[in-house]
Amino acid sequence: MNHLRKSTSDTTLALDSDALLSNLKAYRNILPAKHRIMAMLKANAYGLGVVPVAKILEENHIDYFGVAYADEGAELREAGILSPIMVMNPGEKSIQMMLSLNLEPEIYSWGSLNRYLEAFEVHPKSLSKGRIHIKVDTGMNRLGFKVSDAYELTSRLSELTGIIVVSVMSHLSSAESAVEDSFTKEQGVLFNSFCDIIEKGIQYRVIRHIANTSATERFPNLYGGMVRLGIGLFGHSPVLNSKLKLSPVVFLNSSVTHIHDIGPGESVSYGRTFNTDSVKKIATISIGYADGFPRILSNGIGQVVFKNQFFPVAGRVCMDMTMIDVTGSQIKVGDQVEIFGKNISVEMFAKACETSTYEVLTRISPRLKRIKINL
Repeated sequence: MNHLRKSTSDTTLALDSDALLSNLKAYRNILPAKHRIMAMLKANAYGLGVVPVAKILEENHIDYFGVAYADEGAELREAGILSPIMVMNPGEKSIQMMLSLNLEPEIYSWGSLNRYLEAFEVHPKSLSKGRIHIKVDTGMNRLGFKVSDAYELTSRLSELTGIIVVSVMSHLSSAESAVEDSFTKEQGVLFNSFCDIIEKGIQYRVIRHIANTSATERFPNLYGGMVRLGIGLFGHSPVLNSKLKLSPVVFLNSSVTHIHDIGPGESVSYGRTFNTDSVKKIATISIGYADGFPRILSNGIGQVVFKNQFFPVAGRVCMDMTMIDVTGSQIKVGDQVEIFGKNISVEMFAKACETSTYEVLTRISPRLKRIKINL
């Protein structure tokens, strides 16, 4: 955590490592014994700090890591992470770096396959095998070979020397939604049909993985050989009325930097949208929309907690600061207020922001101090 502690911000994002491991155990308990798990650590591990999260999970025998881009995988390798790492969107210019760092690309098109093969041919022979993951599009319509490409792709793969297809994967679009269950099941059928053709053609078994966090909870028949866990590890199931007992992992707190009283007829913040009709006690906290506390929380839509009491935002949220109406409280400069965590869940915060927990976590500014705790 040393490089994360360099921040001097008075706002801290705390990661509860015990809760993270508790959530990992909750998913392991519903999976078959020793079933493979890929932890998705894209976008700086959903904004929490990819290196500390990866180290915690690697120490607890995670099977694979998944990242979005090669740079994210390189950061893990530079931090000493040795576990296999799959890169979901390797791009056009990163294949040589991936080969040198033993990062494994997701191959999702003829172009991405050709780029990898060209780079593999000229790469030093320190790699005895090239390890790739084939993605098929079963309905997400984002990345992936067409299901109809199966036979032609198999013919191409079977001709390659030194290349191992580690896995075949796909992406479910709506596994959390019961009204889309028929579509999810159809995706599963298409996926397994594609995998069957690939395995028959290359004449060895691959790891099949299509189940995301939601499908891990709702579709045991889609477990395949590995599941991919993301937001669930951090305590937030996308499944409505989830039966899993997940623990909150993320705690965002800010500090009071200034307090003053204002009289009747005065206003607070830009645009004078908050006007007083009586004496008010206003506290300024060191978080704003540049940190991930968005302007939509202005004028009482957002709130913070101090000693189990909720206080509303006063006026418009600023770029680096926000004012809070703390009238009647004993709060003082230097006190910590909760943005989300114990009293305000990330789900509650996301609802107030009119967005998802995914967006809330990933847009938390890198300038905020990340710390590791055990509650």
